[in-house]
Amino acid sequence: MERKAMLMLLAAAALALVSVPSVMFSSAFKKYFSFVGHWSVASVKPSRTGILPPLHQRADRPSEPPQPELRFVKFSVKIAGAKDVRIAGDFNKWNPDALALVKKDAKTWEALLPLPPGRYKYICRVDGQDVLDPLNPDTDVEAGRKVSVLTVK
Repeated sequence: MERKAMLMLLAAAALALVSVPSVMFSSAFKKYFSFVGHWSVASVKPSRTGILPPLHQRADRPSEPPQPELRFVKFSVKIAGAKDVRIAGDFNKWNPDALALVKKDAKTWEALLPLPPGRYKYICRVDGQDVLDPLNPDTDVEAGRKVSVLTVK
């Protein structure tokens, strides 16, 4: 019987340990979450207008130049046996780590990049070695080395 009494005492202590803080903090919880009962659905629900109002140009703010239209350009390189293919060009400040191509099949690597219309110079980095794009015959010279050229229309 001593063991049963000890277990009952332990259960009562655990119940007191759990319930006393919850009773003590119930007023704090009510105060903290009091905003829940005062919500208005109209103030939380976003408006669903289908048409945006026309923009009025402010006199104190100069007009912003129009943004160039972007084209999605696919870089595709066919090189057999490559483990890592990246592109460095003037569109990513010649940083080869900025654009890694994804392997599509045994020898095709691809990446899709949004670019505004213009003329871009780039070079492929295959397993750490800089090579010209084998699918693009257009070339130019950049910083004393031969690079591929892409024209986005």
